[in-house]
Amino acid sequence: MTQSTCTTTVKSGRGARHGVVSEVTAFLTVKPGEADELRAGLVRFHERVRRAPWQEVVKIGIVDMRHAVFEDDTRLLWITSFDTDWDPYIDDAVAIIGIENWQDWLRHTVEYSSSPEAFRDAAAVKRSLQAAQVPATGFYRAIPDLTLAQVEKGRRIREAFERVLDDPRAAEALQHPALKPLLDEAAD
Repeated sequence: MTQSTCTTTVKSGRGARHGVVSEVTAFLTVKPGEADELRAGLVRFHERVRRAPWQEVVKIGIVDMRHAVFEDDTRLLWITSFDTDWDPYIDDAVAIIGIENWQDWLRHTVEYSSSPEAFRDAAAVKRSLQAAQVPATGFYRAIPDLTLAQVEKGRRIREAFERVLDDPRAAEALQHPALKPLLDEAAD
């Protein structure tokens, strides 16, 4: 595994990058008196993301995402990381999650325009978020050089290998010297 440094690139938009993973950190302003509606919209938004089919999550490249309302309900912090480029990350996230789910929480921020024409697509989401975005001063990921799809494939391979190990009919095949490195690694 290579050591990566934290950098800002075209791939990451205005965010920092570590290996194949980029981040977005944005500080938005909550419209006065709308913090409860914002929280409710964020709960719905995160529920929608959690319900998304796994292949959609992999297409978006979303590694993690969190929102936090702070400073006496006047500010919103949005932090996310992803292993696709900035433009397709937001484009795919808006297309898959649905613009209405983004509007559901963003409309409670000052950065959101009340004009439906101004906030109807991914480009508007990008403009709004980048207006509130700051590059992370530091960004670290424990496995910076693996995409979400690669991590998931590794999990599936491990589960399949464990099924093979549990099958008594595999004992003879597993004695082959070519499998020794695999068996040694599995012994950990």
